[in-house]
Amino acid sequence: MRLPYENSSGQFVIHAHKSRKFHWDLRLEVPAEENDFEQMDILSYKKIGIAVSRRDTVMWSFAVPKAKFPEKGERLLLIETEPHPVEYNSFEGIIPEKIYGAGEVRIYDKGVVKWLEVNLSKKKIRFELLGEKINARFSIIKYGKEDKKWLWLREEQVS
Repeated sequence: MRLPYENSSGQFVIHAHKSRKFHWDLRLEVPAEENDFEQMDILSYKKIGIAVSRRDTVMWSFAVPKAKFPEKGERLLLIETEPHPVEYNSFEGIIPEKIYGAGEVRIYDKGVVKWLEVNLSKKKIRFELLGEKINARFSIIKYGKEDKKWLWLREEQVS
C-alpha cells in the first residue's frame, strides 16, 4: 500500500464491527502495491462471498477502538490493520467463527475521501470525509515508535 496522492480522492467506509469487542473499522482508498494482495486472506473473503480482484487501489484500514469519530480537539487512537480489498466496502453480514474478524459487520457510513496533505516529515496526513453521516476534515498523525499506531483528529466540520 502506498500513501495517497495529495489532491486525489477515493472511497471511504466505516464498518461497525461487533467481534470480541465492539469497534469501528475505518477504511480509506489508497494506491495499491503488489504485496498488498499477498497480505490479504483471500480464502476468508471468498467464504463470505467476496471475490477479490487485483486492482490499482486498496483500502488502508484502521481499527477505531472507541467506535466513534473524534470531536473537535479530541484525539482517538487508530490501529492500522492489513489492507482490505475495495470489494469489501459494501459488505454487511456475519463473519463466521474461525475466520479472522468473526462477528457482525455493518456499514456505519460511506462516501468520498479527499486527500488534502501528505506530509511525511511531520508524519501527518490530512483528509476530508464526505459521507452520509460524517462531513469533516481530519488528520492522522503517527503515534509513538510503533508503525501501526496513529492518532485521529478532527479539524473542522464541512457544511
